[in-house]
Order: sequence, then structure tokens, then C-alpha cells
Amino acid sequence: MKILAIAPDRLPLPPVKGGSVEAVMHNVFTRMAGTDQVTLVSCTHPKLPGTNAAANGKLKYVRFPYPSGRQYIQTAMRKLRGQRFDVIQIDNRPAFIRAIRKAFPKTPIVLSLHSLYFLSQMSRKKGHAVLRQTDGVACVVSSLAATFKARYPKYAAKFKPILLGVDTDKFRPRSRSYKNGIRQKYGLKNTFNLLFVGRIIPRKGLHTLVQAAALLRKENKKVTIVAVGASWPGRKSETPYMRKVRQMAKRLNVPIRFTGYITPNKIHEMYHLADIFVCPTQFKEGFACVNSEAMASGIPLVASARGGILEIVQTGKSGLLVNDYKSPAAFASAMSRIMKNPALGRRLSAGGRSRAVASFSWTSTVNRLRAYYRSLM
Repeated sequence: MKILAIAPDRLPLPPVKGGSVEAVMHNVFTRMAGTDQVTLVSCTHPKLPGTNAAANGKLKYVRFPYPSGRQYIQTAMRKLRGQRFDVIQIDNRPAFIRAIRKAFPKTPIVLSLHSLYFLSQMSRKKGHAVLRQTDGVACVVSSLAATFKARYPKYAAKFKPILLGVDTDKFRPRSRSYKNGIRQKYGLKNTFNLLFVGRIIPRKGLHTLVQAAALLRKENKKVTIVAVGASWPGRKSETPYMRKVRQMAKRLNVPIRFTGYITPNKIHEMYHLADIFVCPTQFKEGFACVNSEAMASGIPLVASARGGILEIVQTGKSGLLVNDYKSPAAFASAMSRIMKNPALGRRLSAGGRSRAVASFSWTSTVNRLRAYYRSLM
């Protein structure tokens, strides 16, 4: 097959500046290029050429400026029009479909959705127009597909859940000496660390974790938060929300360490700072890769029982889910169970690792996606 895959945003491929969608595309299409011809479109970056090839020529990167979404997709389509592809995939940008369909009127188009947000932001009229021009919609979790099937029953057959994977070699349990080395590097060796990984924005719920940690410190004064990430990949400036969280932590006497943005080639190390990984998200996530990465790393986790997380984490087996996700006390209670019961922590760690290895393989993701493409051709 000849596949054209289009990245959605202001982050390049390969994901040298991070980005969860870009990381997923990298994992999928570098593997797909093992047997298929793949052209990956993304934005330009000062350290990357306009075009280059990999995987013995089977993977071609083409990069365009991103002054705006409209200009980016129009430039890309103008340059690529006339080439032949068997299928085209655009990730997370339903608004791009019209320009793609105009440039490729007969080629099957797959919209890959990683979250509820972008299609939900459209009016029903615009949503129907997008789905009419789309041959299929790949959703990263079943709950996402179910939500849109109910919203657009006329196009229900187009929605296909295709679960994502995790690199279980990169994200894996590590020795005590390895963990100690990472903790010593960050000055966190003699603390009980609650790890947050992700964008530091209100809907990800770091403020809830700070309030929960304040309650937990009544039991253990070593409790410390490690917040890995930035408001946007690569961004160094402190936002008003980050200042609010920092001030809240100071007021509640909760030690918090902001590491800032960590590059994709180092992020796997950060999980081993954690005694407990916490995902206190306040909105309905899609796949939420941080949970599968924590599980694959053998870290006990506590997460909001929201959206796709319910499909990833089996509560009591591979982590603990918090139904009352707005409640700091509920998070504190779940974390306290693990803190007070090391055997439970070990059981959740082992269960998470086993589930990640058994259920979240990138090879399975690629095989399902390839089969889905063929069904649309």
C-alpha cells in the first residue's frame, strides 16, 4: 500500500519536540513502513530538512510551514496533488478533510481521532459534512467510537476502535540501582514521589493532585509531587495556571518539583522517579498514553475513572481508578492504600506490566489499522 499520513499541528515528525499525537503517528507509521510505502506530512522545523527518507526509502518525510492550519493543509495539498496514494489518514483534524477531499476526490480518507475535542467542537451540520467526505474514522478507544456513533447514527458504521500500543522495551521495570540513580540526579532520593506526566493545563488536574498530596502528607511528610511537562511541548515559560499551582502547593506546604519539558528520548526515565504515578485528569481522555507507559514501566498508578482510561486500567488489578475524580480526598484515599500497603503496590505494578505487554502492542495496532485501510479500498 501507498499511505499518506498527515500530522495535525505545529509539531514535527519525527517527534523531536514531543506531542502525544505525533508520538503515536511515529510509532505506527515507522512500523507500517516495514511493509508499506508511507509518506508522512508534518510542519517544518529548523533542525529538520524539508524532505528526507528513512526505512530504506519506504518512509518519506515531507514538511511544510505552519503559519495556520488552513495555510498548512492547503500548501500540503497543492504540493502533493497528482501523486497516487491508496489511502490517506489525517490525525485529529476533521477541519482538514475538505481540502484533502478536494485534492484527492477518489482516494479513501481515514480520520483518526485521539479525543472527543475536535469533532465535538464542530456544529452537527459541519460534522455531517466531514463524515460525508470521510471513508472511515479510526478511534483510539472504544468509548470514543461509541460516543460519536450515538451522535452521528447515520455514519455509525464508519467509526472503528483501534487501540494504541506502548513500547514495552523502552517503558519497562528497572532495577533499584537504576531508580536510585535517576532519583539522585533530580535530588529526589529520600522522598515519596507522586508523579504527574503531561501538559500542565487545568483540565489535566495537577491542582487536584496538589490538594490530595496535602492530605496525604498528614500520614507521610516525605510525600512530594514531581510534575513532568509544560503547558505545550518545548515551552519554557510559566503560565498563570502553573503559577497558581505553585502558589497553592506553597500555601498547603506541599513540596513540588517542576522538571519542565522532557524530550521524548528521555521521558521513559522519568517514570522511575515515581512511587505512585497519578493521572488526575478532569476531562474524558482518549487513550491517555501516560497510563499505559506507567503500567509498562511497572509503576503502581492511580487515575481518574474518565473516558478511555476505563478501557486501559483495570481497577484493583493494574491500578486504582477514582470515580470521584474532582475530589482530592478520593485521590488521597486511593494513594494512601498503596502507600500503606507495599504488597498492594507490588501487585498493581506486576498487573500493570502484564496488562501492557498482553494488551497494548504497537504491532497489533498497526495490523488492525492496515486491515482497516484494506477494507476501505
